[in-house]
Amino acid sequence: MDDAMEARLGAALLAWITVRNAQAASSVASGQAQQGRRSSVTGGRHLDAINQLVVDEVHGTGTAGLEVRTNRAATLAGYYRSSKSWDLVVLKDEVPVLAVEYKSMSGSEGKNLNNRADEIFGMAEDARQAELRGILPPRMRRAYVFIMGANEDSTRPVGVGNPLGNPDEEFQGASYLQRMAIMCRRMRESGLFHMAWAVAVEENPFNWYEPDSSVGWARFAADIRAAFPGGLPAPNPDLI
Repeated sequence: MDDAMEARLGAALLAWITVRNAQAASSVASGQAQQGRRSSVTGGRHLDAINQLVVDEVHGTGTAGLEVRTNRAATLAGYYRSSKSWDLVVLKDEVPVLAVEYKSMSGSEGKNLNNRADEIFGMAEDARQAELRGILPPRMRRAYVFIMGANEDSTRPVGVGNPLGNPDEEFQGASYLQRMAIMCRRMRESGLFHMAWAVAVEENPFNWYEPDSSVGWARFAADIRAAFPGGLPAPNPDLI
């Protein structure tokens, strides 16, 4: 990764922190502070800089006929439910070719990571089944970005307890941050998502790093570039 790209990533991740903190401060000042850190994200816009990184990478492929939609305009038809809004949908010649979902978390990882996992598994599987049944285009790619705060709670080793079955040893002693990266890697490997970026962010002093290069930005950007030039490739039937 060149220095310019690394600087752009750092600026976008720093914006994630500053916008969240500004939203939390505004909420407190208005007397409408919500429990925990929720007030820092419910105002929206804390992931705008991350979204711009992805949009710039898509446009950087030089593909013609692209249209970018976000929020409610990025709503796709579903199979298990009538529709679902994604964070970003890219159309080529009016056909959806890429759907992207962003997730960020800083605090309460033990409580929230499994909830976020349940949400994204359902969202991706709904889209995958919709593709298989002709509701969505069969060559649309799914992408996932997960930003997690690197702090004392998210980086400490965690046991798996005593669940029934044969617990996967990779999770034994893995921190919540490492579990997030494992989840993203396995979603990409299984084809639930075609591309994923997992990144950790330290707030004070600011720093960021990628816990697993297989779901780092370099691989994520390469997957985007591979998806667009010359038209999107047909999906791998072994991963459907």
